[in-house]
Amino acid sequence: MNELLFSEFPEISKDDWKNTIIKDLKGQPYEKIQWQTHDGILIEPFYRKEDLPKSLPNLQKSERGWWITDQILIATSIEDANKQAKLSLANGADAILFTAHAEGGKSFGVPIQNPKEVASLLAGIDLSKTPVILSLANRTPEFATAINEASATAKLVLGDYDPYGTAILCGELGATEQDVITHLKNLCSKTKNTKHTAIHSYYLRDAGASISQELSFALSWGVEYLNILVDSGVSPEMAANSIWFWMGVGSDYFTEIAKFRAFRILWAQILNAYKPGLGDSHQPIIQAMTTEWNFTAYDPHVNILRGTTAAMSAVIGGSDFVIVSPFDRFYTNQSEFGVRIARNSQLLLRHEAHLDKVEDPANGSYYLELLTIELARTAWSSFQSTEKDGGFHKALKSGTIQSTIESSARKLRDEVSSKKQTLLGTNQYPLTTERHPELKENIDKTKTILDFPNNHTYKRIDPVRLSYDFDRLRLKTDLHVASGKPVPKVFLLTIGDLTMRKARAGFASNFIGCLGYEIKDSNGFASIKEGIAAAKQANANIVVLCSSDEEYANLIPEFGDAIKTELPNAWAIVAGYPKDLISLAESKGIGDFIHLKRNLIEFMEKAQNRQ
Repeated sequence: MNELLFSEFPEISKDDWKNTIIKDLKGQPYEKIQWQTHDGILIEPFYRKEDLPKSLPNLQKSERGWWITDQILIATSIEDANKQAKLSLANGADAILFTAHAEGGKSFGVPIQNPKEVASLLAGIDLSKTPVILSLANRTPEFATAINEASATAKLVLGDYDPYGTAILCGELGATEQDVITHLKNLCSKTKNTKHTAIHSYYLRDAGASISQELSFALSWGVEYLNILVDSGVSPEMAANSIWFWMGVGSDYFTEIAKFRAFRILWAQILNAYKPGLGDSHQPIIQAMTTEWNFTAYDPHVNILRGTTAAMSAVIGGSDFVIVSPFDRFYTNQSEFGVRIARNSQLLLRHEAHLDKVEDPANGSYYLELLTIELARTAWSSFQSTEKDGGFHKALKSGTIQSTIESSARKLRDEVSSKKQTLLGTNQYPLTTERHPELKENIDKTKTILDFPNNHTYKRIDPVRLSYDFDRLRLKTDLHVASGKPVPKVFLLTIGDLTMRKARAGFASNFIGCLGYEIKDSNGFASIKEGIAAAKQANANIVVLCSSDEEYANLIPEFGDAIKTELPNAWAIVAGYPKDLISLAESKGIGDFIHLKRNLIEFMEKAQNRQ
């Protein structure tokens, strides 16, 4: 068929394409259009069939498609939770996640107190058609018998006992190491429709782990539980059947697709090491949940886009369950509108994009196949290093895993605060008129977590979103305004070269706008005197001089003197960084410059401390 379609066209080699690209670059290096992922994987601008290996992995799942999953996170009673679940199923959900945690006298989620209430919680739900996840954490062993009884004829029921996950979030296993072994063994599943042991690798993504870090640590985590079970006398088949994976999914669209595909390849490879063929007969169950790491509090509707693209990655990558968090969850624990939009985004993927009709939609894509292979290699190398050093538990106890993730999170936070990475609506194109004083509850809660002593047996990892520092600093403006005080005003004094003053005014508006201040732009002034008069009339708290470096030599002295005389309480800032004029500016009382290399969080801290 190819001969009939393309016989009139000459064969074009990869070198021909590359030479054409180099020609179009007009002297710029080819490396300019290559880039690296956060895990250091080099991405080429184009791929060809000859780049692929001779054989590609055959990715298998137990069923085609995925289960649209709604999370019942807040309920006043068992009956209320049951009612919410039925409503979700009637409105398009396929599966239900009940979250019901209780630890140290504190409870969170569905108020289920004892195993007898499991039957009431699931009453009226057709378990033969509806998969259910009961997130009980350390209470799973206590409820296991009741769960098994309820799931006798069920399609699939998942529990989520995960002592290492508890250690990651709380600093302790929740039981002695010997009891952990006993619980894991007792929770082994004799049937394929129940699994009680979960790997919550999404905890790592929520704390800032890179994609390959989540992938490699999830593998080591799973191997640790497999080894415990097999060493306790459990067969490899039963051990493999007892474990499932709860993974995070973010907005790095293609790499997230590759992550889920690579995970299936590598997990099968691991299981086959325990027993040949085990990886083929025991495909992992993967639940993907949108990570809160890259969800933002401000301009929250952008989270709808983030959640939808993340869901696409999870589905195309081969996840079995997909949970999309409500876009507004930082303001309300669970709003009906947010939950509905989250669910509907998946319904669109099913009924409009028909992503459930194709098995492994990424199969054969040159880019995705090669990205899958490279990500698998990177994660496998990291996995082998962890295993060589003693395995997941030892690395967790020594703090190696936590330090690795903290380093990754720090790097990503630096990229956002330096604007190398964009968080739309937060560090780029902020909606300055948006006010959310109700965010205070969420910020205070996060601060309490961060301030809590981290001196337990295991170093705790705190899941704090990427935008948190922006959110807490922006909130100060909202609380300031909510108290009846005026919005701080920023006046852009544009003068001189038209192109440069417009460019720098746009940059300044974007930069300072992240604080939620009112920005007063202008069409340009003929003189500093005229501009300062307009700034004074506007009651400006901040005045930003916007012009070209060449003109700053003459403008800065006059600007500094005029501010001292006419607006002595205003904060004078220069847009740009004319390094040869810094001393001159400082001598005139101007000590602040905003530019591409200025750390935005540091500037926001300084600005809010002045108010």
